Amino acid sequence: KDKMTTFERLYVEDKATHIEHKNAYYKQRNNSELCNMILTEFGLDPYKGHIINGHTPVKENRGENPLKANGKLIVIDGGFSKAYQATTGLAGYTLLYNSFGMQLVSHQPFTSVKDALVNESDIVSTRRIVDKELERKTVRETDVGQRLAEQVNDLQALLAAYYDGRLVEKVSK
Repeated sequence: KDKMTTFERLYVEDKATHIEHKNAYYKQRNNSELCNMILTEFGLDPYKGHIINGHTPVKENRGENPLKANGKLIVIDGGFSKAYQATTGLAGYTLLYNSFGMQLVSHQPFTSVKDALVNESDIVSTRRIVDKELERKTVRETDVGQRLAEQVNDLQALLAAYYDGRLVEKVSK
């Protein structure tokens, strides 16, 4: 945006001072071809990759969708802060990823303790499937899994060295 008008929105009644002109990002974030180019530039597969964008409130109460560019760009900051909830209509998003795929969860605002107790409305979330993995990933296929496999190889080499006598256990007195 060309400026941030947080101060003006809080302290100045004249709504003309609240206007923030959007830059090219907002004009291009629905462009899936551009998203594919960005993913490719970062060495990612444009058919599997996503651009994750936070700190940009999604005005879902006005019909705005957090999934942009045919799901290539995902805006996950939808107004967790109470100050944004009137603008967004919800209390933010959480992006979940596991071996089954990726889900976008939207959260409704917390209203009150009484409402939570009487209506059990303290945790109201809606899940959307963003990507479903056709073949589940295993731990071995992750960065952590590769590090664990290296550690197992190192431990097996150490154990073999003890067994064949290349390493001798020191006995403390």
